[in-house]
Amino acid sequence: MHKNNVVSFDVRDLIAGGTDPFQEIMERIQVLKKNETLEIINSFEPIPLINVLKSEGFTCEVIRKGDLVHAFFKKVSEVEIRTTEEVTCSAENTFDAVYKTYIGKMDYVDVRMLEMPEPMTTILEKLEHLSIGYCLLVDHSKVPQFLLPELKKRNFNIFYNKIDENHLQLLITRT
Repeated sequence: MHKNNVVSFDVRDLIAGGTDPFQEIMERIQVLKKNETLEIINSFEPIPLINVLKSEGFTCEVIRKGDLVHAFFKKVSEVEIRTTEEVTCSAENTFDAVYKTYIGKMDYVDVRMLEMPEPMTTILEKLEHLSIGYCLLVDHSKVPQFLLPELKKRNFNIFYNKIDENHLQLLITRT
């Protein structure tokens, strides 16, 4: 990948402060000029972001330098860029009804204290081993923006129950 006209964005401070950089990255992608490459600097490979941007017509090259990961995104095809997530959780008022149908057939995981990208990888790993007829109940600190399109792609539904500002319960079922 040709790395002239690189626009760098180090997201480590945002993540360390508890902010998901996704929206800010998408805003930078939106204003990226045709001959520019966006470099995301992080401490881990942003696999969910790579998947989202590849679907938006970007190529990605990842270079590791010690503890840093540099992901370079370059536009190669014209696909309309979405700035807001199309996939959403199902309405809160259906959570209780779905929950009741899975009593006794539920796996559970609490990802609130994990650092990114561990919540997503932990949830996906749990879903890989989810028994047929079971659902996964997740205690999470926020709506997982990168996880939603991945769940849809893997044929899962997601329902939510907001406990408070920093606590959300997700109920993930097979479609």
